[in-house]
This record gives sequence, C-alpha cells and structure tokens, in this order.
Amino acid sequence: MASVSDNLQAMIDALMGAMKDAEKHERGTDAASRRLRGVLSATAKSCKTLRGQIQDERN
Repeated sequence: MASVSDNLQAMIDALMGAMKDAEKHERGTDAASRRLRGVLSATAKSCKTLRGQIQDERN
C-alpha cells in the first residue's frame, strides 16, 4: 500500500495535469470538459479511499 503522502501527491499531480483541460474547457472545448470531469471523478474516488486509509491507520 502506498503511503498517504504518496497518494496525496498523486492526486495533486493529476489535478495539476488537468489544468490545460480546465483552460480548454473555459474556451468551450467539449472533449476537454469530458476529460476534466473524468479526472475530477477519479480524484473524488481517490479522496474517499485515502480518507479510509487514514482512518484505518489511526484506529
């Protein structure tokens, strides 16, 4: 299992990588919007998993 800091950094990297798609979304590019939603969905799932990992490590 990866460490909490490694998992958090992976989420940060994914979000930073999505910045170009965010900019393209703001200009009206539909494909970028779909990619951005995908990154955000994956990040939400990762947040939930990471939260559970943190709780398990503290119990």
